[in-house]
Amino acid sequence: MRSWFLLAAALLPSAAAAAGHDVSLGATAVILTNGGIYNVTSPRLGLEAAYSNELGSWRLGGGIRWAPAGQGSFPVEVFARALLSPSLGTWRPAVGPELGLSGLPVVINPRGGLPDDLSRRHAEKLGPAYVALHAAPLRFVFQRFTASALELQWGTSLNQPGSTLRLQLGLVHLGMTL
Repeated sequence: MRSWFLLAAALLPSAAAAAGHDVSLGATAVILTNGGIYNVTSPRLGLEAAYSNELGSWRLGGGIRWAPAGQGSFPVEVFARALLSPSLGTWRPAVGPELGLSGLPVVINPRGGLPDDLSRRHAEKLGPAYVALHAAPLRFVFQRFTASALELQWGTSLNQPGSTLRLQLGLVHLGMTL
């Protein structure tokens, strides 16, 4: 029995390295809008920390985003994603769905004689859960390091799909395989 434990202890570090556990940090810009009263046109700049595990051509993982600029009670998002990422030499583009919980949506109080309860009605449409399509067309891997720029994300809230639009631009992400 002891020999099995020694064999597992010897193989686990190499299996973890072969599995492609990646951590990354990056800068991002998020725009949330519904095209109406809640129409935020300026992006919220933020930071993102992510983890992913490579399983064949899939990258499964998640992370956290912090976007302190702008209004809002809790400017944090937590997300999980599954990205299809073919290996094409050093170029490793990725695309797939992302699910998350967001504290970023805020309702701007209307101006110009609109009803007082309009903000409350718009807030009801903005649930904290969202779904998005995430694409990283400019993602590259150099030995143990990854670099990605101009990632794009397009999505909506799950409370009332289509009632809000979520656009995100990943400015730059730098990562490392553990």
